[in-house]
Amino acid sequence: MTSVADFLASMVSKTQEKFKKSRSILSFSDYISEVYQKPSCHIRNSAQYFADFFDEFGSYELDTPTGKLSRSRVFDADFAQSEGRIFGQEKVQAALIAQIKNFVCSGRIDKLLLLHGPNGSAKTSIIQAITRAAEYYSHTDEGALYQFSWIFPRKESIGGCIGFNGSAPGHYQSYAHLPNEAVDAQLPCDQRDHPLLLLRPEQRLELFKQLGIEKVPVIFQAGELSHRNALIYDALLASYSGDLAQVLRHVRVERFYLSRRYKRGVSVVEPQMSVDAWVQKLTSDQSILSLPANLRNLSLNEVFGPLLEANRGLIEYSDLLKRPLDAWKYLLVACEQAQVSIGGVGLFFDLLLVASSNELHLASFKEYPDWPSFKGRIELIKVPYLLRSADETGIYENQVAKILVGVHLAPHAIAMAARWAVLTRLEPPNAQKYPLSLQEVIRDLSPDEKLALYDHGEAPLRLSQKQARELRGALAQLFHEYQHEAQYEGRFGASPREIKMIIMNAAQDKKYDHLSPGAIFEHIDQLIGQKSSYDYLRREPLRGFRDASFLLSSVKRYYKSILEDEVRTALGLYSTTSYLELFTRYILHVSSWIKKEKLLDPLLGRYTDPDESFMRKIEAKLLAPREMGEDFRRQLIAQIGAAMLEYPEQRPDYGRIFSSHLRRLKDHVYAEQRAGVDKIIGAFLRLLDNEQAGIDEREVAQALILKEGLYKLGYTNSSARWSMAYLLKNNYLIEELNDEYKKTTA
Repeated sequence: MTSVADFLASMVSKTQEKFKKSRSILSFSDYISEVYQKPSCHIRNSAQYFADFFDEFGSYELDTPTGKLSRSRVFDADFAQSEGRIFGQEKVQAALIAQIKNFVCSGRIDKLLLLHGPNGSAKTSIIQAITRAAEYYSHTDEGALYQFSWIFPRKESIGGCIGFNGSAPGHYQSYAHLPNEAVDAQLPCDQRDHPLLLLRPEQRLELFKQLGIEKVPVIFQAGELSHRNALIYDALLASYSGDLAQVLRHVRVERFYLSRRYKRGVSVVEPQMSVDAWVQKLTSDQSILSLPANLRNLSLNEVFGPLLEANRGLIEYSDLLKRPLDAWKYLLVACEQAQVSIGGVGLFFDLLLVASSNELHLASFKEYPDWPSFKGRIELIKVPYLLRSADETGIYENQVAKILVGVHLAPHAIAMAARWAVLTRLEPPNAQKYPLSLQEVIRDLSPDEKLALYDHGEAPLRLSQKQARELRGALAQLFHEYQHEAQYEGRFGASPREIKMIIMNAAQDKKYDHLSPGAIFEHIDQLIGQKSSYDYLRREPLRGFRDASFLLSSVKRYYKSILEDEVRTALGLYSTTSYLELFTRYILHVSSWIKKEKLLDPLLGRYTDPDESFMRKIEAKLLAPREMGEDFRRQLIAQIGAAMLEYPEQRPDYGRIFSSHLRRLKDHVYAEQRAGVDKIIGAFLRLLDNEQAGIDEREVAQALILKEGLYKLGYTNSSARWSMAYLLKNNYLIEELNDEYKKTTA
């Protein structure tokens, strides 16, 4: 076993090694050497810095039913074990990254990025995800950031004077590495000025020319030192008779790391009344008294506040439009010129300005007479609620589930809450905006069916092959129908904050010993009763849309269909493979029928004609009302051909392409088996309560199979009892179990 002394010695050694490796303290000449080695890492403004770390993290493509999307790995937060992961919102990510890269192209940041959307749509979470990733990146070699301090050594520590009379400062080439006891005064830079600003603009341009850098950010072309640094620089230069080398001996270049917590390069401004920077005279600082006489007479000021804390990084204006306009009107100039004036001091900064606002305050602000002036300096980025239930479920599984430690989460409980939330956000499509052949289909589209299209690209089972294909072809139009409307899809509906509250309250419901879908349904129902508290509950329903109670009923029906699938799976009555094999065999027969060819019968070992009776038997389960079998077959093959054109290097995935057809097959088979399955469920419930009287051995064996299968799916005795009783109650087949159901939910 390692001793305490050995452990501490190891930690000391590793820390020192890491410090040296990180190149945390440099002389100015050492820093310039770093610039020569990695110019792209050091000659960049904050826009380029953020663009670089987005590129460093990388991205990947998502193939969604509504189109291909690019997703940045920054928002997956894998570097933080998925803490703070952003689910969905790929279009918001793309808009943010595109705007940052626009700043890079122009060489400067001249706009404020305003994320707007309904309350709880993840505006702040998106900004925090960016700053977390930036913090992580700043600790990497590629993400190194440097500032500088002024060092004034003790005379005796360098063997005489420090050069203010023109003499050389002994054998020291730089004071950067002097130990603390050899230093009289150290003045840090309150604005984290970039070390290259110590060079005059013409000197910087000469450096960039030598390095072959053609596109230089504006801050390096014309930027200047902050007011205090400029005073010190000029005083030193005068004292050394213009010898720049002597001045730069006093420079200690220091690596710094972005930190939201400690307000280094990241700062958050809450709604408040004051300007976001302050200035005061440096009079009480002991280090001022230790400065050389030539500098003590300087009128040095200290500047502080969020703008200075965030310099070289990002500032977030939380709920910007809740502030009085006069408190942030300075941003009109600040965004355009990257400077503000305070107390007679001009503050120049290099930072990304990001703000958030809800839609109500933004709508009010647009009525303000000066809105056109602000609009030219603000880039609006819409952040709606999520419209895919899988993304919404991910939020709660990632956040709420971690809080409910020790609580059994019944399968689908969280997913049902998420599904209801997304359904409340969907808007009824306007059939008049679509081709005449689609208008009836669009007009009859239910909220459930619209969500299935968004989630999986699944067309309603009631449609013919031709209708389904045409509807999927219009899916992108359906998804973007409201994007330019003031009442866009995703502006109204249940907020994730409300759903988290529902889940937390349901988990503590004394009627259940686990987080049950039943508790979720009850607490959603309670929320629906609070119409005066929520705008979306008071909207006018249309064809089932915006009708919270109807949508809850549809969630319950959907949950029942999930339970039916799970029972079939647990009992071994349903296998995706078996249905897929059956459907694949059907496609082979249809393909041969279309081509008028014979096909090889694997059982007989010889070529035969396509089996017409087999095809009709399958089609009896698949055809929509008034759909002809021959038309169905041709549409089927056409759909396969379209999939092969889209993915020429892949074999057609029938399970994905024809998921709705497989669902129809399953539903037909289950309808034939329902009575027998319900008897098994009844036996299972009695078995849980040790009431085996009247149950034959065969039913007991099947009930045990069901029990084992449900356990594999994540159920416990309690959650399985409630779910199976719920399924029976909704099937209305075994009336004698109603009392048992009431007892389990009491």
